Amino acid sequence: MKKTGQAKLVEEINALRARLAEQQQESQQSQTKIETVLRERLKELDCLYTITKLSEIHFYSAERFLQAVADRISASFLFSDCARTRIVWEKKSYESSGFQMSPWKIEVQISVDGKPGGLIQVCYPVLPPNVEGDPFLKEEYALINDIAERVGSVLGRMRAEEALREAHAALQREHQALQETNIALRSVLSRLEDEKREIRNSIASNVQKILMPIIFELEMNVGGPQRSYVALLRQTLMEIASPFLSQLVTNHLSLSPVEISIATMIRNGLSTKEIAHLRSISQATVRRHRENMRKKLSLQNRKINLVTYLQSSADGVGESAL
Repeated sequence: MKKTGQAKLVEEINALRARLAEQQQESQQSQTKIETVLRERLKELDCLYTITKLSEIHFYSAERFLQAVADRISASFLFSDCARTRIVWEKKSYESSGFQMSPWKIEVQISVDGKPGGLIQVCYPVLPPNVEGDPFLKEEYALINDIAERVGSVLGRMRAEEALREAHAALQREHQALQETNIALRSVLSRLEDEKREIRNSIASNVQKILMPIIFELEMNVGGPQRSYVALLRQTLMEIASPFLSQLVTNHLSLSPVEISIATMIRNGLSTKEIAHLRSISQATVRRHRENMRKKLSLQNRKINLVTYLQSSADGVGESAL
């Protein structure tokens, strides 16, 4: 009876040992499974982080970015040694080494601004060992969707940046063209102003040298209403054709109308005698007017010819040219 009880106790101990070993094995398997899951999650996080870094490194080259991502994705899958990746974007293919299509694949579209423009494919050319059915984990389906979303976001930013660079370059070209046009326009305007000045000076010179002496002579030799018409004609010609007068009046407001008239005659080369005859005054009066003009024009005690000064003033040069 005692022996039977001892055998029963041994049997219970063995059962407990078996159960403990089974629990240890289950615990070890559970721990291994947890470690595997954690390792796979770390691989997925590392993949997403790497894609972010690649987008910074290759931000100005979509081709290099997509090729680097294609080379990196396979390493984040459970059977990384067997996985192969291809990214198709804008009719170009970016493949990891040894890629080939197979029935065992995940395929996700890449969209930019809500419009599909490419896809990501992860394939197993051959079924991994000891695997039946779908070789991909549900977490890997989620991962490839996250990757496609991130790649699409990066490509959208690249496209916007490229459009901004092109717009900036076009703006710079337009600015340069506008500057060149402005330079050419200023040159044309400068030439036009020179031509206008030459024409104006030529007209004024011809009027002063040719017409005015005749007008002065005619004015002194006619009387009655005709003389007023001649005076009006003289005044009109002086206003229209002589920038000298406006320049002289502007720069030297102290000159009287008579002195301005005599200054015009002096500038045209008329002598004191001729001026006295045309204005029906004495030569002494003309000389007095000349002295008054030299005083008002600050030419006293200076070796500056009054004719030269007045002719220089007509060209807008004045005393600074002497």
